[in-house]
Amino acid sequence: MEVNGKKETLAGLFLRFAVLFCVMTVVIVGGVTLLLIGSSYLGVTLPANYAEVQLNKNMQEIQTAGEFPEQWIPKGCTYGVYTVDGTCKSGTFSENEQENAWNHYEKKNIYASNGEYFRFIKQNTGDICIVKYDLRMKYSLKMLNDVLPSPEVLSFILDAVLFILNAVFLSRYFAKKLNRQLGELRGVTEKIAENDLDFPEKSSEILEIDEVMNSLSHLKSALKDSLNRQWDMERQKQEQLSSLAHDIKTPLTIIRGNAELLEEGKLSAENMECTEDILSNVKDIEKYLERMRQVLSGREQERTEEVITCTSLGEMLRETACKFAAVKKIPVSFQAEVPDREMLCCTSDMLRAWNNLLSNAVEYTEKEKGIEVRIQGKRQGNQEYLVASVRDFGSGFTEKDLQYADSAFYSGDASRHDRTHQGLGLAIAKKFLNEQGGFLQYGNHADGGGEVSMWIVCWNETKRKA
Repeated sequence: MEVNGKKETLAGLFLRFAVLFCVMTVVIVGGVTLLLIGSSYLGVTLPANYAEVQLNKNMQEIQTAGEFPEQWIPKGCTYGVYTVDGTCKSGTFSENEQENAWNHYEKKNIYASNGEYFRFIKQNTGDICIVKYDLRMKYSLKMLNDVLPSPEVLSFILDAVLFILNAVFLSRYFAKKLNRQLGELRGVTEKIAENDLDFPEKSSEILEIDEVMNSLSHLKSALKDSLNRQWDMERQKQEQLSSLAHDIKTPLTIIRGNAELLEEGKLSAENMECTEDILSNVKDIEKYLERMRQVLSGREQERTEEVITCTSLGEMLRETACKFAAVKKIPVSFQAEVPDREMLCCTSDMLRAWNNLLSNAVEYTEKEKGIEVRIQGKRQGNQEYLVASVRDFGSGFTEKDLQYADSAFYSGDASRHDRTHQGLGLAIAKKFLNEQGGFLQYGNHADGGGEVSMWIVCWNETKRKA
């Protein structure tokens, strides 16, 4: 995807937003100001100097009105008519205002508090009319003055409200425009994340987003090529593994055939036992090959759990340990206190996990001392477990081993591992035990060497009912 044509930049977009925002703000302030001025011409409001102009206009009428000049007093003003000795004869001043107004007259002080003023008018009768007024805009209707803020305050409120609305609507407009462009970008990234790499190339109206889309387009092409190579490699690997599984079957068949021929002859008890072990392990290998073919073809079977007694499983574990020790020609000590309980588990998985533990133990132990196997029942909290432990007499686990030993592909410290291996034994055992509800435990024995234990959940009533 190439960046063609004139594109708008993010800086240009934000500048346009700022300019439009400023222009709209000026329009709002100017419009509200013109509305305020126009309301005076329309008679809705009274100008700030209305009282002062009316007093100047009605000066003669107030001078000749005597004790009752109220009809000539402008709207919104208060007044009082005083004798020359300061006695208030009539007016709208309160008692406190009457004395305050006369004191201002005596001092010739026209400035009242709160930005208000006094006007002193000497009448033809010799009395003094004192009028109190202010220079603020008012509504022409008295009712509006009682319920609404002053026109100046109302205009400020209107400016603020329109300013906020202007900010909100303009922000939403530009955000919607930007989100529309970012939506295309999000769509591209989502398709790449889902490995959907056959979508058409797209462009954006904004230069920076278009450049990102251009980079994503190159990334899509590179990722597509990489995935194609990876898929080809996986396919070749599956073909090679499938071919290898098929090739293993031929020598395996020969081994089984020869073992069966030996079994038919006259053999010593020890040789007969070895022959039976060969045939048993041939069957296990055939099962593993069948499972490998199922995995390669995507038809892996689900785990099959069965109810088994602790005694039966313990016997299987003991026999397996004895076989490992016999093959390696090392001694094995065995202790068993198997509880009379049942459990639900995949027996083949438990045996595979146990094989991995035994394989590690016989590899790391001192050949003269062999291994120790203990199978016993233990309770932890409200749960009872069948615990199968194997101890070796090697150098034990290092601090790093104790932290990472059950992690996949961890090969451990050289002091404990004398030969190359994949580092999957304890990781696979841990996986099988976790699936059953149990857990794997490992550490150093108090008398030296390493010890690994399988904690297998025994039957409980809650699980049994489920």
